[in-house]
Amino acid sequence: KAMSLAAFISSASYLRAGIDLLCNDHWEICYDLSLQLHNLYVEAEYCNGHFEEVGHAAGVVIKQARSFEDKLRIFATLIKSLAAQNKLHDTMQIGFDVLRELGVQCPSPLPDKSVAARDIMKTSMSLKNKSKDEFLNYHEMNEGSMTAAMKFLQILLNSSFMAKQEYLPLIIDQMMKLTLHHGICKESCAALGYLSF
Repeated sequence: KAMSLAAFISSASYLRAGIDLLCNDHWEICYDLSLQLHNLYVEAEYCNGHFEEVGHAAGVVIKQARSFEDKLRIFATLIKSLAAQNKLHDTMQIGFDVLRELGVQCPSPLPDKSVAARDIMKTSMSLKNKSKDEFLNYHEMNEGSMTAAMKFLQILLNSSFMAKQEYLPLIIDQMMKLTLHHGICKESCAALGYLSF
């Protein structure tokens, strides 16, 4: 209840108490509860600006989570936490690692600016070849890994806009390619907005 009221200090305290009450082998016995408590705790501490605690608790979840999908929520919070600390190299590195795991290949190192500009122009032309009606009736993205990838690209887009603008064309292009190949989602709107400039 405290989380829904934006009382993040109280929320973190309650969640920490809940984690402390779990038995020693809680990751084996009550995995779902452990995962949920830790995810919420990390999010509350992120909102409180306790970034060191975010890193520590996120490390526990990354180590204990049974599947990559179970780590996605914690990775998203960790990336936002790193960006808030202006650790943008780490932000981008972890973000691109997550994207690779989701099946989205991002070039590393960054391509030359002329290559990035050419790629985004090519994608933009593909979009311009679609009629207004065709685009408005475009199918919704329903593949879980691609929807998750778009969420991570959105986080990276926000971070790169603030300080790592050399990544913007790459991220926008990737978001538009995923939209054109897998369907539209709410994160597509951000890429379309940037592409319109």
